[in-house]
Amino acid sequence: MTGYLFKDRDGQTPLTLEQQKGLIPKNLQTMGELDEHEEANIAEGLAWLPKATGNHRTYAFWLTLHKRLFGQVWRWAGSVRKEELANPEFKLPHEIWPEIGNLEKELGYWLKEKPFKDEEIAARLHQRLLTIHPFPNGNGRWSRILTEHICNKEDLPIPSWGVKHREDPKLRRDLYIKSVQKARSGDHSALQKFMYE
Repeated sequence: MTGYLFKDRDGQTPLTLEQQKGLIPKNLQTMGELDEHEEANIAEGLAWLPKATGNHRTYAFWLTLHKRLFGQVWRWAGSVRKEELANPEFKLPHEIWPEIGNLEKELGYWLKEKPFKDEEIAARLHQRLLTIHPFPNGNGRWSRILTEHICNKEDLPIPSWGVKHREDPKLRRDLYIKSVQKARSGDHSALQKFMYE
């Protein structure tokens, strides 16, 4: 798993008081320091993932994965958020659990009945995980890692996450965000293309 991380922010940017809420390491001052700690934790989570037990199709596994990826950095890792976020495209806190339950059932149906091509199943899963946005932070990395893991377990093609644009992180992120927004309207073609080009 190498394509899950999109680096396009200035590491020298100071963390705001809001961003420092829930941090376990108390000495972090910049986005770069936060990135460094999160990446070290994610590396441990990725080392755990191939040996993980539990059903990868269930929300219990999905929450455990987030805790494994971010549990040394954030006190709330693996816990569903209770606060509304500024982005109106993300689900409200009271919608998160029902939406996760629905997605769990839909994923089982998609994998069994194959109503879509494999790449579209992956794109639909990824878009829904991002839109539910169950955690205060780390949703993008968690959802890319989880989508890739499920693809691996279910013998679906493994996403490359727009890797051909890796030399231009800003363009890569812009294409990603635009493709996810388009997928939210029901057209998953751009997201599929981004995930598999």
